[in-house]
Amino acid sequence: MSRALTPIRMMSIRQRLLIVAGGVLTVFVLATGFALERAFVKAATQGEQDKLKGLVYALLGAANIGAQGVTVDLSQLGEPRLLQPGSGLDAMIISSDGSVVWRSPSMLERPPPASLPPPGEWAFDRIVWNGRAWFRLSFGVRWAAGEPVGAYDFMVIESTGDFSRQMAGYRHVLWYWLAAAALLLLLALLAVMQWGLAPLKRVSDELRRIESGDAEILSGDHPRELQPLVEAINALLAHEKARRERSRHALDDLAHSLKTPLAVLRGLRAEDGLGGAAAKTVGEQVMRMDKIVAFHLQRAEGARVQALLPPLALAPVVDRLAAALERVYVQKGIRIRSEIPPSLHARIDENQLMELVGNLLDNAAKWASVRVRVSARRTDIGLHLWVEDDGPGMVAADAERLLARGERADSSHPGQGIGLAVVVQIAADYGGDVRIDRSELGGAKVKVSLRTA
Repeated sequence: MSRALTPIRMMSIRQRLLIVAGGVLTVFVLATGFALERAFVKAATQGEQDKLKGLVYALLGAANIGAQGVTVDLSQLGEPRLLQPGSGLDAMIISSDGSVVWRSPSMLERPPPASLPPPGEWAFDRIVWNGRAWFRLSFGVRWAAGEPVGAYDFMVIESTGDFSRQMAGYRHVLWYWLAAAALLLLLALLAVMQWGLAPLKRVSDELRRIESGDAEILSGDHPRELQPLVEAINALLAHEKARRERSRHALDDLAHSLKTPLAVLRGLRAEDGLGGAAAKTVGEQVMRMDKIVAFHLQRAEGARVQALLPPLALAPVVDRLAAALERVYVQKGIRIRSEIPPSLHARIDENQLMELVGNLLDNAAKWASVRVRVSARRTDIGLHLWVEDDGPGMVAADAERLLARGERADSSHPGQGIGLAVVVQIAADYGGDVRIDRSELGGAKVKVSLRTA
């Protein structure tokens, strides 16, 4: 059920309106055409019945039934087709026993079966006679003008050929003009839809400008239905900007507050009573705290709403980092190969991307023999990036312990600094995670998933 509804939920407003408008228009045109056709057929059939009824009345006036038989003054019928053999219009008089006592010169074949309605009543129907369709109108008459007295059926039949051709011509014209009217209505609906959705398109364009950094708020006049939404979005943007400023100022204050104590600790010498292993330990921890403060300060500086980040090409950033690290590890002969497609983009802050990839490449280069490979691809659940090396690899238990502790920057695995902790924290910012596995190159493979990038 949900799978069937998913495409509908993903449709744009324009697509939904087009589908609804097209469906309503189709139903309207079909219903209108059907109703008009039925009305025309009914009117034309009634007209045919009235025409045949007039011929029956004429036949009644021209007939003379007596002891000598039945005679009809053809000059009083007023219908030349009754005199033309095979014209498709025939008339006859049938007695109560079913025998034809008179028929018009136009009838060349045997008469059709008689209906014999009661005297004074009409019977109109369609029949198939000699492989053709006919209209048939019968009128029951009790003849009492002279002798003999009896019941007769005055019948007129006419081929439906002309009627069918008339119907076919009408249907052709009807559906032609209905199709033309439907096309004009559809074009009018498209124009109205374009005009009606223009404010939404304008808001969408302004949001793209905000994402690309060309604007900070939604501006311009908007319809009153959209004005509350625009105001809410602008309020959200202003709140987010103020929150970033507060966070940045708070971390600035924290960094300044820590500068002096860290400088004092860094400046301790043997003459101050600190030396040997203790001095080395203090120096290492001071450097670690300095890096932690710098990292979180940089995170606050670059923090932005991910939905508002412009798409960033990954390959150029990774290529710059790879070239720089190859120079750093030139004595080891490290070669870093990037397999990231140039067309791959992600909504991620450039500084955070450099921190993430830089730490992964640096760790891989430290443990690699000569080869490091970085790859990335996008799937339905987000962006996947992984770095592999041909070093000694990592024991599964150590990898799990390192990742479990990596969320705390001051508790990373010995020898790894805070690099992997930084990677874990950035991945968490983008709703992702980090996994360590065995690489095809023989060493470790660190895979990072960024679901919202």
